Amino acid sequence: MFGLRLIIILAVVGGLIAFIGDKLGSKIGKKKLSVFGLRPYYTSVLMTVITGVLIAATTIIVMAISSDSARTAMFGMERLQDELSSLNREKAIAAEEMDKARAALADRNREIQDLDGEIEAINAEKAHLQNEVNSSREELGRARAEVNSLSESKATLEKEVNSLEATTERLRRGIVAMREGDVVYRSGEVIYAGVLSSKLADAENTKQLEMFLSAANEAAMQRMGIRSEEPVGVLWLPNELIQAALKEIQAADGNVFVRLRAVANIIAGEPAICTIELVHNECVYKNNELIYSKVIDVSGIKYGLDREILMFLNSVNHTAVSAGVMPDPLTGKVGNLDAGTMVQTGEKMAALGGKVMLKAYARGDIYTSGPVLLRLEVEDAE
Repeated sequence: MFGLRLIIILAVVGGLIAFIGDKLGSKIGKKKLSVFGLRPYYTSVLMTVITGVLIAATTIIVMAISSDSARTAMFGMERLQDELSSLNREKAIAAEEMDKARAALADRNREIQDLDGEIEAINAEKAHLQNEVNSSREELGRARAEVNSLSESKATLEKEVNSLEATTERLRRGIVAMREGDVVYRSGEVIYAGVLSSKLADAENTKQLEMFLSAANEAAMQRMGIRSEEPVGVLWLPNELIQAALKEIQAADGNVFVRLRAVANIIAGEPAICTIELVHNECVYKNNELIYSKVIDVSGIKYGLDREILMFLNSVNHTAVSAGVMPDPLTGKVGNLDAGTMVQTGEKMAALGGKVMLKAYARGDIYTSGPVLLRLEVEDAE
């Protein structure tokens, strides 16, 4: 829009100047005026030239005033060309430097890629070394745990060795005492027995076993003839057996029959070294349940009815043991029959004569712990 306005202005100004020049030339021609002593014709030509000059000058002045670009193009072209040449040279230099910078950048990128590869390799090696360090730490932890475990085992073994040495010394003294002293408990003899409950809390389970061992110690003190207002520990039982017994009692179903047995002959004045036995205390025979029966020919007995009855009771004993009743480890018996019952049974058998059926029934419920209480009945078998 600015260029269009400029063209219109120049056209109007140029036309106006040309019109004025033409009018002046015509007047000068008509009036035959003379300027600078020239002839009227040449004066008219001079006016025409001056008008053209004015038109050109006015155009240049208007353009210079109206546009910085036109003013620069008219009066500063050489300077612009020099600057343009300088800028072109600088551009070429800049382009060359840019090419060099690009080449350097490409080299740096390659170096960076190489460094990235080295960093990745270093990171991979670092991760591998870290894994090895972690593995080494785990192995060190396991080794330390094993060392601690071995140290604990060593300490335990040292205690056991010391205990065994003390036990050996007591046994040695016991062997000497056996030749000179009184045997309180024979090897394998039951020192104490009882029935304990299972499925109790840990504290209650521990308490009932402690009470059992305390009662066993009191019974052993009485057996040894020790009189003391305060309890004296006459029983010796390894702690491992006690802990194992606690676990077994806790895990059992139903009641547990527990008994302490001497592991060797116990001499008066020596600690009673014992072991512990645990058996599930189950009901073996119900009350009035038939345990054993046998047909006996009374007329064919040669050695007396008492011996025959004893043989019958021995068979009852074997049957009860086979059924699960715990026998006495020394005698192998599970119970006793009073002499009066044996005499009455013999009299009934003699009164019937001939073949009789002798039956042994359970007198009350009989459990694993025993004892086997019997009720004998005699019937005619003929």
